Amino acid sequence: MRPPRESLCGVLKLQILLSNPIISGIIRKRRAMRQIKTIAGIGVLSRAPLRGFFTWEGCLVYAQPYPNLFKPLKVRELTLKNRIMSAPNMLFRTASGKPDDYYIGYIEHKARGGAAIVNLGECPVCDGGCHTPGPVMDFEFLPEWSEVAAAIHEHNAIASVELTHAGQKAKPQYNKGGLYGPCETVNAYGARVRAMTLEDMERVADSCAAAAEYWFLAGFDTVLLHFGHGWLFAQFLSPMTNKRTDEFGGSLENRMRFPLMTLKRVRERVGPNKAVMLRISGSERTPGGFDAVDMAEFVSRAQEYVDLVEVSVEGLPNFFANTFEPWGQNVDLAETIRKSGKVHIPVFALGSILAPDQAEEIIASGKADGVSMSRALIADPYLPLKSMCAKTDDIRPCIRCLTCTESDNLKRHFICSVNPLISRESRLGFGDDAGKAKFRKRVLIVGGGPAGMQAAITASERGHEVILCEKKDRLGGMLSFTDRDSLKHDLHRFKDYLVHQVGKSAVRVMLNTEATPELVERLKPDHIIVATGAIPIVPDIPGIERARHVTEIYFGPEDFGDDIVIIGGGLVGIEAGMHLKNIGKNVTVLEMQDTYAPETKMVYRAGLVRKLEKLGLEVITGARCVEVLGDGVKYLKGGGEYVAKGRTILYAVGMKPNEQPYFDLYDKAPVVQHIGDCLKPGKVDGAVHSGFFAALDIGVV
Repeated sequence: MRPPRESLCGVLKLQILLSNPIISGIIRKRRAMRQIKTIAGIGVLSRAPLRGFFTWEGCLVYAQPYPNLFKPLKVRELTLKNRIMSAPNMLFRTASGKPDDYYIGYIEHKARGGAAIVNLGECPVCDGGCHTPGPVMDFEFLPEWSEVAAAIHEHNAIASVELTHAGQKAKPQYNKGGLYGPCETVNAYGARVRAMTLEDMERVADSCAAAAEYWFLAGFDTVLLHFGHGWLFAQFLSPMTNKRTDEFGGSLENRMRFPLMTLKRVRERVGPNKAVMLRISGSERTPGGFDAVDMAEFVSRAQEYVDLVEVSVEGLPNFFANTFEPWGQNVDLAETIRKSGKVHIPVFALGSILAPDQAEEIIASGKADGVSMSRALIADPYLPLKSMCAKTDDIRPCIRCLTCTESDNLKRHFICSVNPLISRESRLGFGDDAGKAKFRKRVLIVGGGPAGMQAAITASERGHEVILCEKKDRLGGMLSFTDRDSLKHDLHRFKDYLVHQVGKSAVRVMLNTEATPELVERLKPDHIIVATGAIPIVPDIPGIERARHVTEIYFGPEDFGDDIVIIGGGLVGIEAGMHLKNIGKNVTVLEMQDTYAPETKMVYRAGLVRKLEKLGLEVITGARCVEVLGDGVKYLKGGGEYVAKGRTILYAVGMKPNEQPYFDLYDKAPVVQHIGDCLKPGKVDGAVHSGFFAALDIGVV
């Protein structure tokens, strides 16, 4: 499913016009309903210099592009300025357990970008419940945490913190005592988990209440109790993990006892006026697990103690959906709960909500009262403000690559593939650029792929004269494969975003132009950035001349037939095979190693494997290819010799830097550098980041 198109076409609906006092006043004065119809069709409107405003017969008129998304919401004593929550994530940590400049900058960035609620992610409430090292709730640290709350409040946002207990998913290395959960078991980390006693439950409930009190004392406005994602309270709610035979197991009524007891304890501790939020999984999406009907019943009981519920889903590939999954795949769960007739508190939807058009439709249609965004606000923290000002084309889109979930946060900040600024705010500032360059330079960028485009955008923003040469007839580089790939819609959006940003900038683009030494000598640049990408490695296999590189399926006009064999089961080969299988081809992938796509990490891999299995892509691992035949590939496996039949043979065994243009131009300007895949082949994050930081270094002297 392609994501919804973003445009201003839906901005000036008739009901919006009629509700606008300026326009309605003019309409009443002129008594001309014919003009109303013309306006609704944008027939007499022209774009004014200030975005979000339009002129009509000399009058400056503003129409909110997303009236439901930006409608304030009252939650107990709090007023949300819009319906966007910056969802908690556990991705950002400090070694000491107290906030440092990196942490404050990251959190403040979310508030400055316009989200109504900004959440600190994953704060374990007590020993035995730590999945990662979390913020330390020590009274000695109250001033530091108060500073975090103040940083959020300075931008008119609500400060919140997520309270967690991992239960049987806790990691033993982060807990001094033993681990515990609903039932005795051995967890995924090989640690023994004992069954909780009533005394344990009382202690955990009191710990949740004390933690809530601590964060309110630190100046936070609300807390978000995490009862989803397979953590302790979800373990009690699930009939698959809760096999108890006492009053805390069996029926849904019994399985709810401990979670409800905890919520009641929190409410009693913080008093009647403080807003308390709840995060749940709306379904386990597994036969035998709880579903949205069950959770509607639970929320109907929980709403006596909480004021807002955020609905996610169980299962790693579900709540961390990658690019192969549709947008908003959990919204149906929020809708079921909201429309159950039992729930009377605001319901927020969570999960691959990536664009304002999508969020507006969710709220306008009554599926939810608001939306929570995590990765979308990592890719662009300013999504709310840009949406409010009708600058949706300038929103840097999330590509759902899940790189952010794979960072080693105990050693350094985490990484976003498309946003080089994330977690570097304390060093580089808040904006989409790092300020004007000290000296203006003429910059030549060779290559119009992601590295070259990002370098051009950033260099132009910093005030340089930028010329971008691309030898093909369009920008995009290797990302242009997304124009034809049936599964890479998110990455396609990002490619289009970069092209759009180059187009609206002052960058001079020269297409169908090779940056020869002669051309460079005529242009006389002060600084050259070579971003000519990578070229395929050709495997040393007899008959390989009969095969072609896998990228040709995207760029060539030829029909490759129905039966295809791909040599190489790394990520490139696997994803190409998935695309071909998705459009109806018979595909066999041969991989020499014992596992395919070994470079993928846990979270992305979980979704990749699920999609691959759903498509039915045949992958043969441990297969050493020995010859390319006219009608297939001969390979060895387990001591036997086999042939994978196919009309078309493709290979994807790696890339190497296309460095020759760099060597051709190294002495044609005072500073010449190569970036992106031209320097070291990698993924999108390497290209984008190298382009951004290369541009920051221009004009220092």
